[in-house]
Amino acid sequence: MRTSKYFKQLQKIPTDFFADPDGEWSYESLVDAAGFNALEGVPVIGALAEPWNGHPEGAAVVAAFTEAGPRLAIVECAETMVHAA
Repeated sequence: MRTSKYFKQLQKIPTDFFADPDGEWSYESLVDAAGFNALEGVPVIGALAEPWNGHPEGAAVVAAFTEAGPRLAIVECAETMVHAA
């Protein structure tokens, strides 16, 4: 899993919170990969609705809303297969 953290407004990231992220994952594994703990609110999980900032469509978007503001992480769970032509 490749994880990137961001301090951006969630509205600026094309996220679908009704979609499941691509790849193999569990709620707990995504929260752990994002580095969020129980003291930071209840994380919610969605998927990128389109490629964004070098991350593929379907990557997990993990968001926690804290007193300090939103915390976001994008976790890539799916294995990317590159085939030579």
